[in-house]
Amino acid sequence: MSRIRAIVFDVGGTLIYPADPVGETYARFARAHGVKLPAEATTAAFRQAMQNASPRPKGTTPTDGNDRAWWKQVVKQSLPEAAFTKPEVFEAFFEEVYLYYAKADAWGIFPEVLEVLEALRDRAVDLAVLTNWDARLHTVLDGNGLGEYMQNRFISAELGWEKPDPAIYRHVTDVLRVPPSAVLSVGDDSRNDVEGPRKAGWQAAQIERPKRDLWAAVRAVTKR
Repeated sequence: MSRIRAIVFDVGGTLIYPADPVGETYARFARAHGVKLPAEATTAAFRQAMQNASPRPKGTTPTDGNDRAWWKQVVKQSLPEAAFTKPEVFEAFFEEVYLYYAKADAWGIFPEVLEVLEALRDRAVDLAVLTNWDARLHTVLDGNGLGEYMQNRFISAELGWEKPDPAIYRHVTDVLRVPPSAVLSVGDDSRNDVEGPRKAGWQAAQIERPKRDLWAAVRAVTKR
């Protein structure tokens, strides 16, 4: 196997996670509008909505970083149909939730992440993120301390491709100027972070906490 010259991380579920369950957050914002939501059921519905919504068909990913329309559909599918009877109330609720998740404190960092990134910074490898996210990620990374490690950011809603589209993996290697075989993908999604990258000629390490955490990336580098 080729020597690893770049490590490309997924973000959600790999580096960070929602600080509170999504259903609890939605319920908290809904209460301010006089709407009651079942937090646990909403979390489960959100997970199902995310599975149903991704990946998107080619040509439907924006390139301006603004992904409100896509997220609005995900949020709608996460809520009971009768939850918001007035469209204008839902619109206000959605905008508040959308902006909330642009804040660093809306997210937690997995325990080993900062220590791992610090260890990798001393290695002769480029570090980057590749994620099906939108421009809000910049304020999250810059606000929680991860941004200093991740200057190379490949965000689907800014590029117009979404994992596992082969074009997005080719774009990453073109920008980083490394051969595909020298790139290691690290993430928690078997399709987007393992199968897709391997089809593109990358190496891959799947995160499966607690069995396999981010230290797998360090071992992949140091054993060579």
